[in-house]
Amino acid sequence: MTDRMMSCAPARPTLADIVSARRRSVAAHRPVSLSELAPAQGTFLPALCRNAPAIIAEIKPVSPAEGVLQSTPDLARVLAAYDAHAVALSVLTEPDYFGGSFDLLAAVAHRSSRPTLCKDFVLDVRQIHAARAAGAEAVLLIVKILDDEQLCRLSAEIQRWNMTPVVEVQTEAELERALALDPSVILINNRNLETFDISLETTQRLAPRVPSQVVTIAASGIRCRADIEALLPYCPRFLIGTHLMRAPDLEAAFVNLLGKAYA
Repeated sequence: MTDRMMSCAPARPTLADIVSARRRSVAAHRPVSLSELAPAQGTFLPALCRNAPAIIAEIKPVSPAEGVLQSTPDLARVLAAYDAHAVALSVLTEPDYFGGSFDLLAAVAHRSSRPTLCKDFVLDVRQIHAARAAGAEAVLLIVKILDDEQLCRLSAEIQRWNMTPVVEVQTEAELERALALDPSVILINNRNLETFDISLETTQRLAPRVPSQVVTIAASGIRCRADIEALLPYCPRFLIGTHLMRAPDLEAAFVNLLGKAYA
């Protein structure tokens, strides 16, 4: 956990703070040797289509909105439950405000049987290369922080290594820009990244606008079976982090989310 994360997370940083810090840390990041990279196995997208409802379970040490969740996640305990009940995993690699790292991603990818999504504020191809070196099968791209040229270039680089770009949107305008990429996966974030407010109506509003051939994931604010039931007519896949990271009994948490028939 970095000093900046410990000092700033309680003050709820702005999106600009997070992006600015990430830009600085990426600039100092040692590039990965491309000669050492191998293409991904291409397992992320098929995993999403295997079950419905389906959970992408996230490992997130810190939430800027809610503070420290698990400063040092017990991976043996967490992955035992995640591998049993989730179709894929998401791992935070942003260090300053989310407590993540590429080392954490590598540890999860090495120990888990599920494909992993690198969850980060991706601004540079170096992050994509680091994600692949750590074992990621997919990488998040946040439309709000990228222009169209950056989206196109970074999406192409992700696909170059046979990984899946997961394109995050929060508004109709962002969805329109995302669809111009002809994506395989759209992630609808119910959290407004500017205010940190959550509304499940974001998924209910945007999901019907996503073409049927595009896989849709709903993220943020999903804490109970009632939330899943409210969103299920619109989207059968759910990325859940904070609720699971706070759960004292992960087995019970999955049963409560999915019901015994699916957990």
